[in-house]
Amino acid sequence: MLPSAQILMWQQLYTHLTNLPTESPAQLKVSLNATIEFFESVLLGQDLDAIPAPIAGKMRSYVTESHRLFRLLPIDVMLMAAARHPTTSQPRRQAYQDKVNLLLQYCQSAIEIWRSQP
Repeated sequence: MLPSAQILMWQQLYTHLTNLPTESPAQLKVSLNATIEFFESVLLGQDLDAIPAPIAGKMRSYVTESHRLFRLLPIDVMLMAAARHPTTSQPRRQAYQDKVNLLLQYCQSAIEIWRSQP
């Protein structure tokens, strides 16, 4: 796959993540599920054997870690929705946001790796 196509896919994932709603847990759940489906259909299943080994190794790491975080995010959303007191809702919201921020960093790193390729 061409680097430009890879860049586009990671940019689209970045856009999905930055557009996740923050106010309504119901809207967040729907948007998060759509983002997870995008990730699983576009990035998770791609064949990395056709690209150079150093890049493939880095991309496998980003995809694996992203997949792990995407499996945890719905639990964070569920816990955020269930929280009724600010002392419990704030740490849960922070845990969710930390995971999203890490996913955004993975997207940026993957984009930079692909941009550095000829």
